[in-house]
Amino acid sequence: MANRRRTNEIKFRLADEELDVLQQRMNDTGSKNREAFIRKMALEGYILRMNFTEVREFLRLIFNATSNINQIARRANETRSIYARDVQELSTQFEMLKSEASKTMQVLRKVQTFHDQLKQ
Repeated sequence: MANRRRTNEIKFRLADEELDVLQQRMNDTGSKNREAFIRKMALEGYILRMNFTEVREFLRLIFNATSNINQIARRANETRSIYARDVQELSTQFEMLKSEASKTMQVLRKVQTFHDQLKQ
């Protein structure tokens, strides 16, 4: 305790509803330490926790598509022909990529909008 870096203590009170909101916001950001959460919010104004699920799925689809392209290119070099089902499979994968890219961009736009609102 004597070697504490933070020696100034600030106390404040919350109503039950306010404490519930605080706890919910901590849960939303994955924070476990209330003191650290409140300090960060007071000093920096906001905490942004990113969920990259859509980005990971998008990258997975890209890796799958590029792997399939490489396999088809190898087969085309060996046989000097491309099968219609290969072209259809690639077409389907690229449609999935476009869809996932659209979802990812929507999430990133929401983040940008949130960030812009915080600056105002």
